[in-house]
Amino acid sequence: MRRAPLVAVVVLLAAALLPAAGAAPNANERVLVVLASTGSRPYTVTEVRQAFQQADAFIQRASFGQVHVQAEVTPWLTGLTVRPSCGASDGTIDSIFAPAKREAAGAGFDTARYDTVIYALPDARCGFYGATFGHQVMLTRQPSLELLLHELGHTFGLAHAMGAECINLLRCAMDDTGDVFSPMGSGMLDYSAYEKATLGWLPAQPRVTAPKQYALAPPTARSKLAQALVVETEGGTWWIEYRATPFRGLVFRFVDADNHSAPYSQSAMLILKPTKKARPWIVKGETFRIPFSFRVTLTKATAKQAVVRFRP
Repeated sequence: MRRAPLVAVVVLLAAALLPAAGAAPNANERVLVVLASTGSRPYTVTEVRQAFQQADAFIQRASFGQVHVQAEVTPWLTGLTVRPSCGASDGTIDSIFAPAKREAAGAGFDTARYDTVIYALPDARCGFYGATFGHQVMLTRQPSLELLLHELGHTFGLAHAMGAECINLLRCAMDDTGDVFSPMGSGMLDYSAYEKATLGWLPAQPRVTAPKQYALAPPTARSKLAQALVVETEGGTWWIEYRATPFRGLVFRFVDADNHSAPYSQSAMLILKPTKKARPWIVKGETFRIPFSFRVTLTKATAKQAVVRFRP
């Protein structure tokens, strides 16, 4: 099912009002969750804490233990006198959060002490579930694991993870959050190798420049092997990764050189049908043709590694 609207910015705000992109997360990322309303308490503090515990476990696993998200959740602050707005009334983003921020300060929470502040504002009636502004996040729905991973990814500097059935966008429509694996798209499997490398969780990965065979390990644990293969083409960069579970296959993502996702990193687009089969990966024995570059064949696929052959 298509995920609920998750956006990086409120559409009513001009681009000039947006803050600089988020930076890669700290080893111990401190997050404050401000629960503020005009009186309603549609979900519990315990539920929010549990969702963050799940998010922390997910991020620790995805980052190979390099990042730990420490979340502190306020009690319900029910002193707001008006519903939160969906846009800046005075031309500054801080005006959206000022009432909730004052409530938090009155309860003894100094938002300046945290790397990221998430304002959960259930009374807001907006056309989105989550919006990120630098290191401030606005949630209009209950903080779920899916929603938290997506918006935290934006605070880390990640853009949406896109998807399309093929690279020719004249024939195949692109979905802005169509990556069915990444939390930055519509999936919950894992952040992609491209996203992990962007955040520094993976080291620089080898560039494919000549026809040969490569050993490739899944980007799910530390490995001495390559965990992605990168192919530079005239139109952009291909990122190829191997997943051994819940399927064994190669996944292809394309980073368009002309696709700018400011203030975030460039978006990667998952190829949803690299073969004629209705699945976004190729299995052992199958081949995918990178346009104007190589043919890529998965020749071996085990639980620990794959062998990938590149040919002109």
